[in-house]
Amino acid sequence: MSKYIVENNIRKVIPYYTDFQTFVKKRWEGRTIIDVYESDFGECQQNILDDIESEKLYIVTNSNKPTEQSILTGVETLIKRKLDEKDIICHTKHRHEPPIPWHNDIIKLVYEDDEILVVDKPSGIPTHPTGNYYYNSLSEIIKQQLNMDSIWTCHRLDKVTSGVLVLAKTKNGGVRFLKLMRDSKQYTEKTYLARVSGKFPEGIHRYRCPIFAVNMNGYLMSGNMEELPTDSTTIFERIKYNASLDESLIKCVSITGKFHQIRIHLRNLGFPIVNDSFYQPEQDQLTIQKCNIEKQLYNKLFAKYPQFKHFEDTDGDVVDSHINLLDIIDWHNDKELKDMLLDLKAGQVEKLTLQKLTICSECKRSLIDTEYKLNSMVWLHALSFKYENYHFETDYPDWADI
Repeated sequence: MSKYIVENNIRKVIPYYTDFQTFVKKRWEGRTIIDVYESDFGECQQNILDDIESEKLYIVTNSNKPTEQSILTGVETLIKRKLDEKDIICHTKHRHEPPIPWHNDIIKLVYEDDEILVVDKPSGIPTHPTGNYYYNSLSEIIKQQLNMDSIWTCHRLDKVTSGVLVLAKTKNGGVRFLKLMRDSKQYTEKTYLARVSGKFPEGIHRYRCPIFAVNMNGYLMSGNMEELPTDSTTIFERIKYNASLDESLIKCVSITGKFHQIRIHLRNLGFPIVNDSFYQPEQDQLTIQKCNIEKQLYNKLFAKYPQFKHFEDTDGDVVDSHINLLDIIDWHNDKELKDMLLDLKAGQVEKLTLQKLTICSECKRSLIDTEYKLNSMVWLHALSFKYENYHFETDYPDWADI
């Protein structure tokens, strides 16, 4: 376990070394290790050469034949050598994890038995190791907090979302829970709280609309665009409305669990989550540009399928289970759309190059200032989770008091 410090409600992991082993991918064959690290990992050539020279980066050959394996090191050996499909790339990296907000000494436990552990996940912490996060992920923090060797994440919440999260203490428990989530969805119910802009209508409302989004790097996200599922459904119910704020507190029951489903559904309906800077940006021009592209694409969808624009009418027309989004948005012929996506990508590249950088004195790598990401809280909270005879529920978060 790497050491960490807490300063001003920020949890920072002390940089540490970790070993990676990567089998050569098909697209890397015939290329040099320097070429691959530059193009696929964004490493500068001097850093790559420094790691090779210090033998932190090397190659193990003949991975399928233990008796014939050899280790290739040194700049002279690796600078021109082409990678082979049986190679393993070995790299000892100096890891710098982004900081996370930390307002409590421990993660609050909601329930525990021999198989599962239910926690109240704080906002701003990733569920499990991902990207540059490892020890600053909830699963690793729980392992340290409870002195556990292993833990299995059964489902996930977005980094910016708080609330009920189920973890497995045993591998069998994890398998059983995942099977339940896959095969018995009709017996599970996940309820969220959201604080949204505007006066949400009273009553219980069902909304069904396909889910897709635009990545900041200028491409569409949602899997197979030619067979986009139409079953993405959320049920909403208003709890309270504050006229002076013109904001509503609502419950959201996610029938399907698509990527950012609740956040996108609320934005589409005209009641975005109040502080959701990714789907209701107010300052960052690049994110505003991204959202405007998404809105244009959804308007094309609504023009062909107007029932997706409003709450679901039980007497409305039945929509096919899948639609071809690329045909609806005229992807192959819409040059204006493609130019907008290219412009978004160029803006994102420029933004990254202008970010404040520091240089690590030990590994000499440029580090992006990640402090600005610490305000990544969205007023969306997983309030309860029901399955079989179990019902787990947390307290309302502070922001729900309107």
